[in-house]
Amino acid sequence: ERLARSANKKPRSCGAFLIRALVCIVCVDKFSREPLMINIADIENRGMVYVPYPSALRRAVLDAIAAWEAFCNLPEEVKLRFPYEPDKKQSGNGYELKKERGETLDRKEDFHLRLSAHDELLTNARALGDERAEQFVEAALLLPDLIEPLLVSFAQEVEERYKVQGFSTAVADAKPEFLLRFLHYFGDCEPEEMIGSPHVDKGGFTLHLYESDKGVEHLSTDKQSWIPMPLAHEDTVIFPALGLQQYLGSRVKALCHRIVATPECARQGRFSAVCFVDFRGARHYDKARHGRLQKFPPGFNYDMPAEQFNDLFVE
Repeated sequence: ERLARSANKKPRSCGAFLIRALVCIVCVDKFSREPLMINIADIENRGMVYVPYPSALRRAVLDAIAAWEAFCNLPEEVKLRFPYEPDKKQSGNGYELKKERGETLDRKEDFHLRLSAHDELLTNARALGDERAEQFVEAALLLPDLIEPLLVSFAQEVEERYKVQGFSTAVADAKPEFLLRFLHYFGDCEPEEMIGSPHVDKGGFTLHLYESDKGVEHLSTDKQSWIPMPLAHEDTVIFPALGLQQYLGSRVKALCHRIVATPECARQGRFSAVCFVDFRGARHYDKARHGRLQKFPPGFNYDMPAEQFNDLFVE
């Protein structure tokens, strides 16, 4: 009955909702009214949760990606005039260019945006004097409102499964700080080359929004193999980062993942977008003390003793 009410429908026979016994929920995208299946048990069994992609969100993401690709086509000297303003706890806002080569260094350009920095980001975009910058920022900042229903539905199931009261409210309240990251990995590489070093994310959890080509792999729980993590355009995926692992007492593990170049990616480059979600009550990884997460061995957090793991975070 609760599920039926959430879909704005009259309750039907209880048999229609027996799938709930399989720890699945049906949530409804309030923009398109498409039912979304979230099998929350997968967060432990597979390290991630696949969900169908709400169509309104998907369309808006495609528009933002097109605008991002147009921004990337601007001359390098123009893009570098867009300031990047760092944040001590997670990541800042603005444009970054990373061309340095190294074992754990990814050659890419990226852009970080938050609703809380809306006015500042638009001001900086207009200062570039090219409408493509403003169009990209405007398109990207439409996404948090469309992302919120999916993340809150996920958070409600986490709250119920792990008995963490108020978690869904904390996620909803964090919408102004949802961190959108748009990435462009350069195509100057070889097929099978690792273009995204193995790492776990340092926020609360991560929502994948787009990839122009496959190549994402995640590390198995026994740390013995890398498993392809295909992200079809009809589906998207949510996976834990360090913050959620700490918040839930390591009952879930931050997912270690990497990116390997396909032949197409090696020639053309790779575009992608994600949303990093922090929430009230989450502790932050202490990068100042411990350095970049890419320097840790893959899967370091899968079996790290609790005391040592907790020491990774800012008090």
